[in-house]
Order: sequence, then C-alpha cells, then structure tokens
Amino acid sequence: MNTRNFKCFQTVYEERNLQAAANKLFLSPQGLSKIIKSLEEECGAPLFVRTKEGFVPTESGKVFYEKSKVVSKDLKEMFSSIEALNDKEKRFKIGFSIGTIRAIDVAIVREYMRENPQILASWHEQENEKVIKQVLNDEIGFGFVIGKPEETKLNAVKLKSIDVVLYVYNGHRLWNQSEIELADVKNEPIISMNERYHIYQDVINACRMNGFNPDIVAKVSEGQSIYQLVKHKIGVGIAPRFYNDTEHIKGVAIKDAYTWDIYGIYRKDTVDIDLVEKLIGKFKKEN
Repeated sequence: MNTRNFKCFQTVYEERNLQAAANKLFLSPQGLSKIIKSLEEECGAPLFVRTKEGFVPTESGKVFYEKSKVVSKDLKEMFSSIEALNDKEKRFKIGFSIGTIRAIDVAIVREYMRENPQILASWHEQENEKVIKQVLNDEIGFGFVIGKPEETKLNAVKLKSIDVVLYVYNGHRLWNQSEIELADVKNEPIISMNERYHIYQDVINACRMNGFNPDIVAKVSEGQSIYQLVKHKIGVGIAPRFYNDTEHIKGVAIKDAYTWDIYGIYRKDTVDIDLVEKLIGKFKKEN
C-alpha cells in the first residue's frame, strides 16, 4: 500500500467532497477517485458511500481513517528522526550573522556545499555574538560575521568590505554632496538597522565620537525598509551600500566612515582545516 495515498484518503474523509478534496491536494477529481478505489480494492471493503450529498464514510472507512492517522504520524516521526540523525552526522556546519547572506556571494557558498556533502546546508542568520560563540564552542565549523572578533582561539579572514553611506532622498539638503562629515547629520532624523545588527551600535558609537547622540527615528530589520522610509522622506538612512543610486535616492559617502567588513571565522585548532581553506579560497578567487 502506497502510504502517500493516506493523505488523499484522509482529505476526502475530512472534506466529504471529492472536488473540494481534489482542490486541496492539487489533483483532478478523476485521479483522486482512482486512488480511493485502489485503496478500497486493497482493503477489500468500501471506504465510502457515494451519495448526492458527498462521500459518506463506511464503518470500514472510519477504522481506516483512525488507523491511517496513527501510521502517518509514526512515519512522520520516523523520517524526522532520520533527518535529525543525518544532520547530526554532518560534521561541518556554517553559521551566518544577520545581514551576511545579503552581502556575500551566495552562489559560492551553494556551490561549496554541493561539492562537499559532509556539510550541513543551513541558511539561518543569527546575532553576531551567537555565531562567534557557536564557533568557539565547536558547534559550527565556520562562521560569517560582521567585524573581526577579538578572540585568541579564532582565526578571522576578511572576505568582503562594503562602504557605509548616508542614503538621502531627492531634494534633501545633502542631495548634491559627494561626501559628507558624520557631524552633518547631527540634527537629522536617522533610519538605522535595528539592535540585532552589528551596525546599529557602530552608528551610535560613531555619532557619539563626533559629539552628538543620533536621533534614530526608525529601526528596521532589513535594508529594503530603509530604502522605502528614505524614499518617503521619513529621514536619512545610514547603512552599507546595498543599493544603486536612483532618481529618488542616492548614497552619499561619509568621510572617514568605517567599512562594513565581513569576516570568515574558525577555530585555530579546527580538525576541518581543509574544508575551511577550500571555502576561503573560493572567496579569495572571487576577489
């Protein structure tokens, strides 16, 4: 018996209507009807009574439904357990700090993962400090992070640098400037990435070093939101240069501004140095 057909039977049982069930399953009514008939033939008993009102389950159908739900649950748990064990057996895992997936060449990492099946292909972003901690604790073999960690147990290799700029809207007093001082935004409403991003604290610290506290009017979770808020003149945005200039918004260079640096980090005593060097080599080749 094809256990995948359990879902088909269960949907017909719950909907009591062949057309509605077929729509839910993205099947034709004819194809679904054949599956139900095949199950009835295997069981040697009718599972439904076909009426004008719909499909009414027989006593055999009720038993089949209850038992098939148990079997489906057991199968789902079995496959989940196997998947978890398979992931656990993959000894080399990669972590991403928030914002790094947007900045790096994803194609390079994807190709690398395909070439090395022992790597757990996971694309979850986490806070910078959490990724650093996971590498230190040997929970993951390699991490993409923002900024160079001051950890003696880690090696850090700069993989990419992106200029941090001031995004302004057309008509803003700084629109025609090619470069500004950070102090020029002293009295400006500022849009920034939120606290989960490394750049948030960097912006605050940089402003304070220039003698003022920034007036942050919006904290967002992704760069597109900065673009939209600046476009609608909510304020100016300080962020890595992710977007090309348009007739509505442009990125103005900030004099002496730091760059948004992405580092690859790994333990100095890693047993997977070959895998680490292979990944770093791919990024160096790109540059």
